[in-house]
Amino acid sequence: MSVGDWVKWRLEFYSERRRTLGCYTLEAPTPAAALELGRRALFTEYPRTAPRARSLFEQAQRIGGQDADGWILYRIAKDGYMR
Repeated sequence: MSVGDWVKWRLEFYSERRRTLGCYTLEAPTPAAALELGRRALFTEYPRTAPRARSLFEQAQRIGGQDADGWILYRIAKDGYMR
């Protein structure tokens, strides 16, 4: 992949609390950029909820890749190159 090539990415986010899978296909130059764009799309479709008070134990469990709403990146894959 040369500089300036964009990749089509397929991202899937999962929320155990909502029992929902959010799927998005988007174009970005890197996986990190795709993740940022994917999270924006996710929170547009599923707005953040007001956080409830959590114990220190619950907060420690969330550190493992989940955001405050409980969404995790379930899968990311290249879907093709764009020019």
